[in-house]
Amino acid sequence: MKKLLGLVLVATLAVSGCGLLPAEEELPKAPVVQTMDENYFTMAEVKKGTVRNYVSERCVYQYQATQSLSFGYGGETIKATYVTVGQKVHAGDVLAELANDDLEEQIEDLRKRSEELTLEVEYVNGCLEIEKERQALAKRYGKKYDDTRLTQLQNNYDDVSGQKYIVDLQLGELETQLKGRRLVAGIDGIVEFVREIPPWLNGRINANERYITIRSEKMAFSVDANSPEIYEFGKVFTITTDKGDYECEVVKIKRPTEGKGGSTMITLEPLKPDENLEVGLVGNLICETERADNVLYIPTAAIRTIDDKTAVYATDETGLRSIRYIEIGISVRMKPNQDDNRTEVISGLSLGDKVIMQ
Repeated sequence: MKKLLGLVLVATLAVSGCGLLPAEEELPKAPVVQTMDENYFTMAEVKKGTVRNYVSERCVYQYQATQSLSFGYGGETIKATYVTVGQKVHAGDVLAELANDDLEEQIEDLRKRSEELTLEVEYVNGCLEIEKERQALAKRYGKKYDDTRLTQLQNNYDDVSGQKYIVDLQLGELETQLKGRRLVAGIDGIVEFVREIPPWLNGRINANERYITIRSEKMAFSVDANSPEIYEFGKVFTITTDKGDYECEVVKIKRPTEGKGGSTMITLEPLKPDENLEVGLVGNLICETERADNVLYIPTAAIRTIDDKTAVYATDETGLRSIRYIEIGISVRMKPNQDDNRTEVISGLSLGDKVIMQ
């Protein structure tokens, strides 16, 4: 009986003995392989289709040219304004002028005097050249020749030339004054604005204050070009607006003055007139620069640089992440339409593979 009780006690201890072991001596649990949960990442699939790169430019429909005119002198009375709003004018037309007293008469007198002196200079110079030739012939044949006449002609030439120089300086100064007192149209167009002078100013105006504005009759799309290299005269682009799409031809390219900086302004004229086109209408010009059809592509945001190589993080059939080094072609970035930001995959991935976005 005692022997039987001993066996039962040993068996009981053997069954419950594991619970009596110290915690640090517990048996380790079986290892678990953790797979990547795609919910923690944004995934993209390798697809086949078209990858195209393009330039996008903002366009505004407006008058092809405008000109604002102001007087170079202030505090003086306007002699006359020869145009009204809506009137057609031509380049060179005098549109308005300040009172100039006898300035025009002075200019006319100086012009006549300049012409007279021009003829006199030419005559004296001719006589001088003949006298020089006579002197040369006398010396050639060993004859004596009095050079008094030559000296007189030379002095006369210097005197007349000096007079003409002074007259021309005076004429240029008065012409500059007159130019500042007149407003002359620089383009063909229509008068869009004429400043009204309040009665209490007695027809006086401030210097460099806009008095008349002219606009051209023709209208066109204007582009402040970010990519001027894509434009050339006669090239046709499609401009998309809320009113529709318009085929437009490049009719003017205004490049910045060398050394002064600035941007290149492009003027594009619609091939077909459309009454829906209004001043201020904004459009978008798109010019395709690269294109690849029926190629594998992934979102550009998935591209990484690892060890100075182009790579992506891709998942295998078990869901684990791995690095794939790839070769790429056309890569499009920073486009407003996110779906346009694609990169062509030449090698390293297959159709249907999944990549992790950055």
